[in-house]
Amino acid sequence: MSRRFRHLLAYAASMFSLLIFQILMFLPWAGTLSDYHADLFYSLISQVVCMGIVPLVVLLLVREKELGVADVFRYMRYKKPADVKSALLATIGIALLVTPFTMAFNALTNLLFVVIGYTRSVSVGAIYGGVSDLFFYLFITAALPAVFEEFTHRGVLLSGLEDRGSEYTAVILSALFFGLMHENPSQMIYATFGGILFALVVLKTGTILPAMVAHFVNNAVAVFLDYSAQKGTRFGVWYESLTSSANALSFLLTVVVMVAGIYGIIRILQYLSRKNEKPVSERKLFGVITVDGYKPNGKATLRDNVFLYATAIAEGAVLLIYLVWGMIR
Repeated sequence: MSRRFRHLLAYAASMFSLLIFQILMFLPWAGTLSDYHADLFYSLISQVVCMGIVPLVVLLLVREKELGVADVFRYMRYKKPADVKSALLATIGIALLVTPFTMAFNALTNLLFVVIGYTRSVSVGAIYGGVSDLFFYLFITAALPAVFEEFTHRGVLLSGLEDRGSEYTAVILSALFFGLMHENPSQMIYATFGGILFALVVLKTGTILPAMVAHFVNNAVAVFLDYSAQKGTRFGVWYESLTSSANALSFLLTVVVMVAGIYGIIRILQYLSRKNEKPVSERKLFGVITVDGYKPNGKATLRDNVFLYATAIAEGAVLLIYLVWGMIR
């Protein structure tokens, strides 16, 4: 049993348990919960249980006998970076740039949906009664995903894909599955590009911590912006009018922000690449970021990837249903 097989088994267990739970949430009993309790219940089960406890238990049950719990986490890069200064600089830089990066991609995604005739399903969303609600949603929307979504995707999945694979394919595939996990066409594109960024910064720093910080900051800023808009603050009103406007100025600003964000992120990743040892087989991601294209453990077999294929089929089918429904309703 290869390490890739074990990690992909744990990841599949996580995603299938999440899909089952999401189906259960459509049943009548879920409608008896208040919005507050429904948000809390869904976040705790989907994050802590489905993307935390389930994959961890599976991974520990099928690990090699000589490996302890600490070894499992160390392999998933839960460790101190070799170059603390570079990792700290990268963490700060990525955390500052990730929000405009994802917001700009989200805006362009919405434009694409207009072109193809897709109508987003708009939920009621968070209702902020006061500061306590702000901290509540920071916890369930920013803190929990930063811990458990990173554990599942940049921990379990990314490190599993590296075995009998390369950094290049591990980055692309882990990002695609991160996008699929959201099961939401409106989040798929920018979540995938965010997944590429998080995977690269993990590989280049040698630790998962920068991705966790950047993930938290990105989601926390979204919560603060939503809170500001609902409370009618001067900044909130300005931000809402800017993002809801379909004019040339908004589009131009979106493009400028996205280009500036991408440029800054590329420069940070190139800096980290220079700090890393030269890869055995150099390959350029998007022609600008150096990654390792070498397969040190040989080519992955069908058995190694069987759970990855099963997860792709299941999540892809659900996403397709949502997309078609959004175009025909």
